[in-house]
Amino acid sequence: MRTQAAAGYWASRRHFRYYREVVRLAREHVPAGGSVIDVGAHETELLERLDWFERRVALDIHHVPPRPGIEAVVADFDEFEPNGRFDLALCLQVLEHLDRPEPFASKLVDAGRTAIISVPHRWAPWVTEEHVQDPVDERKLRRWTARKPIETSIVEDLGMERLIAVYRDDVSTRSRRPRGIWRKRVPSSRKDSSSPVQRNR
Repeated sequence: MRTQAAAGYWASRRHFRYYREVVRLAREHVPAGGSVIDVGAHETELLERLDWFERRVALDIHHVPPRPGIEAVVADFDEFEPNGRFDLALCLQVLEHLDRPEPFASKLVDAGRTAIISVPHRWAPWVTEEHVQDPVDERKLRRWTARKPIETSIVEDLGMERLIAVYRDDVSTRSRRPRGIWRKRVPSSRKDSSSPVQRNR
């Protein structure tokens, strides 16, 4: 019964453009693959699209459906102690649910040599009661992570925007200002068109 519910959840979301953008960013920033963890994976099947990674881990505090080639870990990320760092850490649409997102986000960006985080972008507080941090923007996300991203995308699905930010370990953004941040807006469309990448200094 739960497997059917999981399939229905993913079937209703798998076409979302922000998932495709996350895969594109992962391919661009971690082309060699290695190890990846999806923190708060819930019932999504995004890791199946990251098939160039040798090790793929889906972590959630609730049930994680078993899938071939993917390690399922049921654990609280606050208490999770991995054996070493991952090449990529993902966390999509999770931080806005937390009462204290700062320590969670700090641990997340330290868990991967590269980290990709997505949050709802400027959703009104009344959109959903499950989000306790809305509205979220780039400034708030930077405060949670205590660093600047190296690239951001804003993607629209069904009239709602999501902010995706990429962080990399070999770019120090805590102690000095980075040379530039790539910022991209992906408009909502049936076609896979996108606006030009704009670099902000």
